[in-house]
Amino acid sequence: MAKRSPSRRIRGPKIVTVPPGPKSKAAAARKSKFVTNGVRIGLPIDVTWAEGSLVRDADGNVYVDLGGGIGVQTVGHRPPSVIRAAKDQLDRLTHISFMVASYGPYLDLAKRMAEIAPPGLTKSIFLNSGSEAIENAVKIARFATKRAWLASFKTAFHGRTLLDISLTGKEKPYREGFGPLVREVLLADYAYPYRDPQGRSPADVAGARVEELELLINGPEAAGHVAAILAEPVQGEGGMIVPPREFFPLLRRLCDRHGILLIDDEVQAGAGRTGKMWAIENWNTVPDLLVSGKAIGGGLPFGGVTGTPALMDAPGPGSLGGTFGGNPVVCAAAIKAVDEIEKALPGTRRLEALIRKRLGEMAEREERIGEARGIGAMWALEFVKDRRTKEPDVDLARAVQAAGLRNGLILLTAGFYNNCIRLLPPINIPLPLMEKALDLLEDSLDMAVAGKGL
Repeated sequence: MAKRSPSRRIRGPKIVTVPPGPKSKAAAARKSKFVTNGVRIGLPIDVTWAEGSLVRDADGNVYVDLGGGIGVQTVGHRPPSVIRAAKDQLDRLTHISFMVASYGPYLDLAKRMAEIAPPGLTKSIFLNSGSEAIENAVKIARFATKRAWLASFKTAFHGRTLLDISLTGKEKPYREGFGPLVREVLLADYAYPYRDPQGRSPADVAGARVEELELLINGPEAAGHVAAILAEPVQGEGGMIVPPREFFPLLRRLCDRHGILLIDDEVQAGAGRTGKMWAIENWNTVPDLLVSGKAIGGGLPFGGVTGTPALMDAPGPGSLGGTFGGNPVVCAAAIKAVDEIEKALPGTRRLEALIRKRLGEMAEREERIGEARGIGAMWALEFVKDRRTKEPDVDLARAVQAAGLRNGLILLTAGFYNNCIRLLPPINIPLPLMEKALDLLEDSLDMAVAGKGL
């Protein structure tokens, strides 16, 4: 076990009732009675309050949130400047629809996105979620290229609409039973070195995967008809898969050779999560269209597409939009969220170094951790039953999550095989609190391996 930092004054976590407590159990009963079974709640607690890196449930338990509402709370829960901006906007204008009349927050956010986006991407449209933004990015790409086919990756996650699950390779729970799906989609293997069956170097994996993708897009039906390749710079739901450094430059060149647009899905990995404003900047690659969401809204529902004027202006007036897209309250909050992210970015490298060190130590001593991987404040432990066969250990991931809850941690599972624990702490979490959370994660791992109290 790693040597732990001396105790410091840390506000939280605090478990007063073994979760789930009676009030959380009552909430679960109400959910069962009134909410569709199709929405699964990952943790058996009912949350009543959150601030910064901490969350409190209805039974008074306080947790360190390492899930961030699935990567939304990049600068913590309820940042004061974001809340003030939203409250101020509520007193001015809550809705008119940008398709009826323009308003300042939408225009101001569009200007702000042009300032922070990769070079040349200066026009935006705002929507209500990442899923909706992916849909619109595909519409723009198809209209601009006059092509129908799309390419994505098997371990990707692009949302839950019918088009989005067509672009997502994981059958359960996303695709199964919802067919027929969109036919004009090619699914390729991502550059996932840990699970390369031939055990090649990361650089060789990157090259091989791009070559395989090129064969797919040159297939008998798709050749000359592929509008766009969609890629997450770091695959979040896929298990925090960080591609080799060669992968995105090769992918960019592939797109350029074939006149294909590169759609960069930054919904989870973007907005400061990896230590850069946009994750793709880590690979010095500029996409044609950038899809944003989650953290940009500062806790409010947000999705966006940002691209070059030529692409964004290709569809005619009235062909894009939505009643609530770019809601004034959300846009006002988002402007401040971007400011907070920019302020917090310099501290991300220290946070990354801490997490890398501690997860690496856990992986060295626990043979059921196949790999610890990540970048910035976006990390995963992938659990296996055997390091040689790499057989996924789904049960251990779930046991670590359950033990973490009892120890005061909110943890999320992930991975194509559901065998990962992913960490998405705020990039501005105090380092002593992150140290404490990592101590508790290590304790939770030990409990899960030993099968104690679970």
